[in-house]
Amino acid sequence: MPDTPSAQKNPFLSGPLPALFLRTTAPIVLVMSMNGLQTVIDAYFLGEYVGAAALSAVTLMFPVYMLLVALATLVAGGMASVLARRLGAGDHDNARATFVGAHVLALLVCCALIALFAATGGPLARWLAAGSGQLAHDGYLYISILIWCSPLLFVLSINSDALRCEGRMALMAAVSLTTSLANIGFNYLLIAVLGYGVAGSAIGTVAAMLLAFAAILVFRLSADTPLKLARLSLADWGHGWREFLALGAPQSLTFLGISLGSGATIAMVQAWGGDGYAETVAAYGIATRVLTFTYLPMLGLSMALQAIAGNNYGAGLWPRSNGSLRLALATAFVYCAIVQATLFFASREIGFIFVDDAATVAELTRILPVITAAYVVAGPLMMLAGYFQAIGDAPRTAVLNLSRTYLFAIPLTLALPPLLGENGIWLASPLSEVGAVSLTVLVLLHGHVRTGRRWGVFRQQA
Repeated sequence: MPDTPSAQKNPFLSGPLPALFLRTTAPIVLVMSMNGLQTVIDAYFLGEYVGAAALSAVTLMFPVYMLLVALATLVAGGMASVLARRLGAGDHDNARATFVGAHVLALLVCCALIALFAATGGPLARWLAAGSGQLAHDGYLYISILIWCSPLLFVLSINSDALRCEGRMALMAAVSLTTSLANIGFNYLLIAVLGYGVAGSAIGTVAAMLLAFAAILVFRLSADTPLKLARLSLADWGHGWREFLALGAPQSLTFLGISLGSGATIAMVQAWGGDGYAETVAAYGIATRVLTFTYLPMLGLSMALQAIAGNNYGAGLWPRSNGSLRLALATAFVYCAIVQATLFFASREIGFIFVDDAATVAELTRILPVITAAYVVAGPLMMLAGYFQAIGDAPRTAVLNLSRTYLFAIPLTLALPPLLGENGIWLASPLSEVGAVSLTVLVLLHGHVRTGRRWGVFRQQA
């Protein structure tokens, strides 16, 4: 049978858009929410069964972990944009070449990361721990396990995005949910029962990734899809690298910015936080876990938007790609408003879920409402950036994804504490959102003037 759109119907190109959006978004958001819940439960296990110091040690390694995520996203995010458009246009030969090239590039990037960590991991852990030998030891033990096993994460990132672009939402959801539940089970066994501490947290994550890899390998070997393993050719090993890096760089640099921003925050807490460094870092760790939990559903919404918009844009169905963006913007705004209100009024109760230490909870109650003071705009900004990535608009993707972190958040984190004291560290977050909104308005106005599109983004049917 020929490899044409008629041979394999594209599920994104027909049917009522709201129902399609819900059907596509629901499993991804469910999966991402479960992944976020897993990070929260992991923090609970560490705080409850090991202690606040273990939570602090893992938090100190958060910048390194986000570097790992950034590099995994570099290839997978760029591949997703290309793959969705290839599948939407029925170009299955180039879709397969895209899939193969992404795997090879991801493994090369992973090898470079491992080599860098082998050379610098120990000194970096000691610096982040501010001279505490125990924090440095526990932090290094945790992150080293994840780094050495990182090829699993890189391969899974590519395959998860590929399943999304193929419209295999049910399979993606089943594998991811099973993996998250297994991760929780492994972590409980290794941390609470066997007493492996921070190492148990990392080993549980690796064991869960192995299960996911096995499930996806079985699918690629047996399922009749354009990306079936038997149809792939290693001759395509170098396909699409430049395009992957160009399109994946904005989203990857977003995660890299989170890494650098968290590193800057830890450095400023060392310099301006006074005597309660461990308590403040533990509170920051709880805030980070909670915000990761709230962020991942938004990321899932953005992924669903990219799959729908990318396929319809590639097929030339502008009203459908426009409509998907409108739905995503409205959903993200409502979601973020609810999250912001919840975190403002329940920060103290959230703190006591993780630890019994009153000083740590007091720190969380102080900093969390400030950090999330402008959270309501974060989701819509993410949806716009995701849409531009889906349609292959690398320049505007880069501007919207990177401006908040590199133009506002990191500079403000470094500049405000000398002016406002320790409170300036936390004020940097809401002020960054305000700055990002202002810049986004300018970008959209420029797009309208240059292209004549409504709001600078909505393309009209010819």
